[in-house]
Parts: sequence; structure tokens; C-alpha cells
Amino acid sequence: MRKSGFYPKLAWGNIVRNRQFYVPYLLTLMGTAAAFYIIAALAGARDLPVMTRYIYLSMFMLIGLFVIAIFAVIFLSYTNSFLMKRRRKELGLYNVLGMGKRNIARMLGMETVYTAIIGIGGGILAGLLLQKLVSLLLCRIMNFHGAFAFYVSVEGILYTAVLFTLILIGNLAVNLIRVGRQSPMELMRSASAGEREPKSNWPLAILGILALGGGYGIAVFTNNAGMAFALYFPAVFLVILGTYALFSAVSIVVLKAMRKNKRYYYQTRHFIGVSGMLYRMRRNAVGLANICILSTMVLVMVSGTLSLYVSSQRTLDKEFPAELSVAVRYQADNTPAFDPDAFTARLLADLREKGCPAETLYSYRRVTVPMDEIPGGYLRRHEYQAQTKDVYFLTAADAAAITGEQPADFAPVTLRFPLTAAAEQGSTDEYSEITVDAARLTEAVPALGGAFVNINAPIWLAVRDDAALQTIWDTQAAAQRIRISGGTPNAMVWQIFCRLDADSETLLTAAGELDFGQGYMDSEVGSWERVDVDSKENFTQDYFSINGGFFFLGLFLGFLFIMAAVLIIYYKQVSEGYEDRERYRIMQDVGLERKMVKESIGSQILVVFFAPLLVAAIHVAFDFQLMLHLLTMFGLHEAGVTLLCTAGTFLVFAVIYGLVYLLTARTYYRIVQ
Repeated sequence: MRKSGFYPKLAWGNIVRNRQFYVPYLLTLMGTAAAFYIIAALAGARDLPVMTRYIYLSMFMLIGLFVIAIFAVIFLSYTNSFLMKRRRKELGLYNVLGMGKRNIARMLGMETVYTAIIGIGGGILAGLLLQKLVSLLLCRIMNFHGAFAFYVSVEGILYTAVLFTLILIGNLAVNLIRVGRQSPMELMRSASAGEREPKSNWPLAILGILALGGGYGIAVFTNNAGMAFALYFPAVFLVILGTYALFSAVSIVVLKAMRKNKRYYYQTRHFIGVSGMLYRMRRNAVGLANICILSTMVLVMVSGTLSLYVSSQRTLDKEFPAELSVAVRYQADNTPAFDPDAFTARLLADLREKGCPAETLYSYRRVTVPMDEIPGGYLRRHEYQAQTKDVYFLTAADAAAITGEQPADFAPVTLRFPLTAAAEQGSTDEYSEITVDAARLTEAVPALGGAFVNINAPIWLAVRDDAALQTIWDTQAAAQRIRISGGTPNAMVWQIFCRLDADSETLLTAAGELDFGQGYMDSEVGSWERVDVDSKENFTQDYFSINGGFFFLGLFLGFLFIMAAVLIIYYKQVSEGYEDRERYRIMQDVGLERKMVKESIGSQILVVFFAPLLVAAIHVAFDFQLMLHLLTMFGLHEAGVTLLCTAGTFLVFAVIYGLVYLLTARTYYRIVQ
């Protein structure tokens, strides 16, 4: 009985004795577990209506679960590695005093049990306490109204317990393998083993510079949303690779170059600082790179999602100028021909009967064709590629009525429509080709069809009159029917926006009850293929659900990444404090003034601490243009808003970063002195 109680007491004593390292670790474990449970509970929320906006919610929560799970595995493994490194001497001493490896394993196993009980149990409890608060915040951001009732998610508790238990078991297994492979003396010496001077790794330094250059080059030279979407993650990979190489190899090359500068190096402050950073850079490199990458992720995620959210209403008002949108798709050569005036009269009469008196804000016709820009014009595409954009054609009169400005700078534009699949790839000259006078509009015209995300921002071209618009439609229709026997050409679209005098509930009901059928034909109105009806109220709710979901996810994950960065910084400062304490005592013993030593410590900490923030700022600056292209997919075309959100996010993050610096530096000074 006494023996069975020995290891639990010893394990608990170890945790208490090493609380300076364990408490931040346990708090991080609790925070991560709480975050995972909350997201799991929201993902499986009960009694949610089966509506598009709630489907978005589930999608965002599932993405969040995946990211948090990956983050938990990587980060908890990293912190576990740090803890074990700090305890090697302690474990070696236990071994020298007669405790076998099996006994040490039992002790570490009990420590893991305590960690699981406190970290996972505390995390689930914190998640239960914060669940309602977070759900209220989510409802506020996503514009939901009383969507969530508090409940205990049994599935969420189970998933959280299983995931984090497996992580802790995996970390324990790694610890036992490491301890088992080292002798007692190796364990005891590892804590006091000095760092050898790292060699200049020129191949890695060059690779890092090239990787950063490649990532930055993609960001600078990408000129549309489609390319940005396709190349964003390759660019991220290159920047991450370059960041690790920057701190691991490039920094060493730079420090050695500073050392070769004798006029700079042989000053007391510089001598201590440069030599100290040089000898410890190999150990610091990974931590500094991690801090830099986490900081960059926080800045990009929060600023991007914040930009979308704060501009949501303005974007909606711009793209949806009235309470109701109706888009009629029809073949312009069908019989009987579609009559917009007759359709409008029927639409307004139907709305009036449903208690929604309406008036037309404006209406227009357009032809939409997916095309690539080529010298002097555009080439029709039947399959979308990275450079393919939807080209919208409308008359100059309609463009002037909508935008309030008469289109200018008309110029001849060649439109090429392939007659064969081979011609589309440019291998033959089998085209149907026309030239029209067109003016490119600087701003998009409202043309909603139920899509929230456009990979490439469309191109709007105004042609001189209805005859030119009809010619474009006739040409593309004839080419399509030749290219694909019996193929259906791109429809002509007639779009109308109506102002309605009714409350939101009546408007939503009326819009939902409008039914014009599919492939309908009428002797008075004519024929059409499809009618898309959408209300601004419904679209607003769905739009805020998307942008609000992104913003919530950005805030939530940003908080986790900040927590991780803070913990890495804390551990780095504490670890370096214990390692530097003896070294700086020796410096004082050999005659260096206390003030001089403190100044040297301060400058060294300052450089090492703020280097990741500086590099993160450079990453964000280069990423800005790429982020602008990605945001256009969601209808945001205001660079000023994104710039303000990015600057504001960086300012807030820099303040938090500075506060962390002050707190951790104080801890470092206390240890050293």
C-alpha cells in the first residue's frame, strides 16, 4: 500500500516543484481542450433549422475542429519536449539514486494522469462554463437570432477526452523512449552541456532566401483572384520554409558577419550580445521561427476576416441595392420571345397580391460569357481555368442608368468564339470572330444570382446599343451549337431590382412564394429557362453568416495562436534565464559592471524578442496584395478598408506582444540576477 502510494505522491511533488513550467503548460492544455469542446458542441448543436446559413455554421465549426486538432498535436508535443529538456538532470539524478527506468516510467505515467485530470478535465469544465458566452458571441457575429440553447454535448466531451488523452499518451511514449535510450550520466550532463558555435550553413541560407523570394514573388506578381486562390498555399509553404531557414541559417551568417566587423564587435555591449546570440541561435531558431509564423497567422487571419466583416453591410448595399432581385434566364431566339415589360407587370401584380407593394428601381439585359483576356480582345472558354473570368456585356444606356455615369473610352474589342474543342486550345483557326466597340466599367454592376464566392472578379463591358448586345449573343449561341451539336448557348439574362414596402417577415414570405416555373412558356410573357428570385433580407442573413463565420473562426484561432506564441516566448525566456544566470555571474566576477551586464542583457533580449514581430510584419506586407485578391472572391473590392483593418490588427497585436515582452523580461531578469 505504501509502495503504491509512493509514485502518486512523488509525481504530484514533481509537478508542484516544477510549477514554474507546469502551470503555463496546464493552462495551455486547458485552454486548447476548452476551445476544442466549444467548437465541437457548436458543430453538433441541436435543433438548428435546416437552412443555408446554419449549414455554413457547421462547415466553419468542422474547419475549426480540424485546425485545433492539428494545432493541439503539434503544440502540445512541442511544449512537452521543452518540459522534458528542463527535467533531464532531475530524471538522471533519480536514476543515479537507485530508481530504475521502470520506476521512472511509473512516475512519469502518474504525472501524465495528473496532467490529464487537471488539463483535460479543467478544459472541458471551462468549455462548459464558456459555451453559452461563446455561442452568444457567435450569434451576434453571424446575425443569428436565438439559435442556440445551452446543452451539454456528450459527443463533444467524448471527442475532447479521446483526442487529448491520445496526445498525452503519445507524449508519454516519446518521453519514455528518450529516457530509456540515455544513461543516468547523459541525462545529468545534458542540462549543463554547452552549445557549440554553429557553422555557417550557406546552402540552407541560400535556400531560405530563394524560398522567401519565391513566396514574395507569388504575392507581388499574382494579378487576379483565381491565381491567388491556386497559388496561396504554395506561397505560404515557401514563406514558412524561408522563415525557418532565415532564423536557422541566415541569422547565423549575419551574426558572423557582424563579428568580423571588428570596429562594431569589440565593444562590450556588442561583444556580449552578438556572441551570446550566436552560440544560442541554433537552439533559439526553431522557437523564433514558430513565434514569427504564429504571429503572421494571427495577423493575416484576423485582419482578413475583420475586413470582410466590417465591410459586409457596405458590400451588400452596393451589390444588392433594393429589397428584391429577380433574374430571368432565356434564349433570345426562342419563340414566343421573352417580353420584359409583360413579365415586370406580372411580377409587380403578384407582389401586390402578397401584401408587398413594389416599384422598379432599375432593370437591364446582359450576356455572360466565360472568357480569357487575349491581345486586343477576349477568347471564349468552355472550361474555367485560372485566368478565365466571367465577362458581362450590357448596353451603355443600361450602364449609365445604373452607375449614373455614361461609359467612355469605347474601343474596338475582338471577341473570339471557338467552333471546335481544339480551337479553344489555340491549335487551329476555327473561330467565329466579331469586333464590337466596348468600354470597360471600373465598377461591377449588381448581378446577383445566389453566389457568394467568385473565384475571379468579373469583367464588365458596355457596348453601344441593343443591336451590338444581340450580335454578341447570336454569335456565341451559333458557335456553341456548332462546337457541341445540340449544345445550349449561354442564356440572355434580364435582371430587375424592386423596392418593396413591407416588413422583413412579409418580404421573406412573399419572395419565397414567387414561383415562375422551370422552362415556362406563356403567350403574354414569352418563354424562359429559369427565374432566380432573392430578397435582400435573406441574402443579408446568409452573407453575414459567411463573413461572420469567417470572422469568428479568425478570432477564435487567433486567440489560440496568440496563447501558443506567449507560451513559447515565456518558456524561451525562462529557459535562457536559467542558462545565462551562471554565465553573467562569471562576467561580474571578472570585472564587468552590473549596469553594463544588465544593458547587454536588455539589448540581446530586445533584438531576439522583436525579430519575429519584424519579420511577421514583412510577411504581412508582402501578403497584403495577395489577400486583396482573395477578398475580391467575397465581394470586397475596397483596399482602404483592408489596409485599415490590417494596420489596426497589427497595432493591437504589437501592444499585446510588447506587454508579453515586459512580463517575460522581468521574469528573465529575476532569474539572472
